[in-house]
Amino acid sequence: MIVSKPITKTLTALSIFLILIFGSFFMLLNSLLSGDSYFIFKLILAPLTLVIGLLVLGKLLAAIKIVKIGDNRIAVFYPFTRMKVDIKVPDILGWREEVIKTKNGEFREVKILYTKKKILKLSNRENTEYDAVVKYLKKKVKK
Repeated sequence: MIVSKPITKTLTALSIFLILIFGSFFMLLNSLLSGDSYFIFKLILAPLTLVIGLLVLGKLLAAIKIVKIGDNRIAVFYPFTRMKVDIKVPDILGWREEVIKTKNGEFREVKILYTKKKILKLSNRENTEYDAVVKYLKKKVKK
């Protein structure tokens, strides 16, 4: 059985970014309430910082998933929504791997389309056991 989880390095980096964003939001809010200098600038920047932080937080929480592959099925568990999706291999309509060359190497992402017309995305920078997942898909599922 192949178990693909989020890479802790990615989660740590995004968590540090969120701490900095929300910390700067609260500092902006505190300085907005205490001082009059640059009032308009702070008034514009504070909600903008909050929106950026909330968008990144939502994306982070929605993207965390644990994928278990084996026994001709793919089980996906989203820990924050407590949602489980069970996909049988014959129900997979198709899959595609995209490779993008970047300065730091390759960004590879596999998209799996299944019966509910939904797409499951896994990437080599965000998930462990990416190569094993692609090897399993090549062996068991048609493209």
